[in-house]
Amino acid sequence: MKAKHFVLSIITVTLLMGQAEKKTTAVLDFDGLGIEASESIALTQRLAGEMVNTNAFILVDRSQMEEILEEQGFQQTGCTTSECAVEIGNLLGVQQMVSGSFGKIGKTYTIETKLFSVETGETIQAVNKTYKGEVDELITQVELVAWELAGLEPPDALKKKAGLSIKKQKVVSSGKGKKWLIRGLTTAAVGAGVAYAISQKGETPSTEELGEPPSPPQSPRIWMGGRK
Repeated sequence: MKAKHFVLSIITVTLLMGQAEKKTTAVLDFDGLGIEASESIALTQRLAGEMVNTNAFILVDRSQMEEILEEQGFQQTGCTTSECAVEIGNLLGVQQMVSGSFGKIGKTYTIETKLFSVETGETIQAVNKTYKGEVDELITQVELVAWELAGLEPPDALKKKAGLSIKKQKVVSSGKGKKWLIRGLTTAAVGAGVAYAISQKGETPSTEELGEPPSPPQSPRIWMGGRK
């Protein structure tokens, strides 16, 4: 019972910390260099949509952004410098801005993206990609950029679509012939001996099939902010 409460407390703290770390962000329409303006806008919108999927940003809706800028008599068209983007960010009242461009040379496409702080103007994350193929398949590369801007690992489904290798989940033995698969719990929860187990056939086994879980440490400790 104590272990259950311990895990619930860890999950609650983790979720609250995750919400606190999110920052309000706006995405400017990317420049299109060698591609149609409509394609550039569509790719920008796809980037913004995937950024929402990362759950790492509080994103300003494009229509709301245009409405606010129109009220202020400001247009984002032609805003290509960091100084201009910072000015728009201040008008929108956001903490971060994303700007960039999509380019095409022959059959090779380029993606240049920058996430920066509105307060300081400093670059937080820059992602540049080169892709050779059809423009339709460029969408997958744009989705990958969103996860890289968030500093997160893309989901397996996206990796598979992009032809990237997928790391296998680590299976450890309980020492009694049972296999335990650790699934996305915090380090502290795993350290307390809490794990989700599945059978070797991929089915959820009964309590009797699982046997005893690994013994927790005598004094479980939580590490936060690099201090014990």
